Amino acid sequence: MTATIDYYNKNAQGFYNRTIHADMSAICDEFLSLIPQGSRILDAGCGSGRDSKYFIGRGFNVHAIDASVEMVKLAAMEIGQDVHNMRFLEMGFCNEFEGVWANASLLHVPFEETSAVYKLIHQSLKPDGIFYGSYKYGQGPMPTEDREFYNMDELTVIPYLSDLFEIIKVWKTEDTRSQVSPSPNRAWLNFLAKKKS
Repeated sequence: MTATIDYYNKNAQGFYNRTIHADMSAICDEFLSLIPQGSRILDAGCGSGRDSKYFIGRGFNVHAIDASVEMVKLAAMEIGQDVHNMRFLEMGFCNEFEGVWANASLLHVPFEETSAVYKLIHQSLKPDGIFYGSYKYGQGPMPTEDREFYNMDELTVIPYLSDLFEIIKVWKTEDTRSQVSPSPNRAWLNFLAKKKS
């Protein structure tokens, strides 16, 4: 994953420019409808800060993290508050958030680390907390010249979720935003799940 983080450090401004105006409002609103107004959200792998800014603008308390130092700098400027430089396996939160939002970020986590990361997300959520995640649609690793992607579909993601979360919804959306390294299916896998106690 180090090479992937290096990519974002070297290409932070370009990635910001490509993604900052993507319209995620429909999925953001669906996620927000499942958690109490004004509650705390962990934006896990916040990238440009676009979604954090949307949540803050709707009155939610956001704690944003990203593994790339350079993305952290850009996101902090975008949202007007601190963003924390942290890898997923460094998360040590416990019962702190009503929601965890992981949009197009967990897709860089190797499959052998995914269960551990999901356990840390589960731990970070309060009882009945909501977890949103998305992956490039497909099966198996998708290495590119400069990054590694770990694609998921409806069948492959469920075993990672089922012991820890009650699955609310798993769905596929068309990929209209990936200008670099789209999945072969030109689609995204999305899910919403609720923490099991």
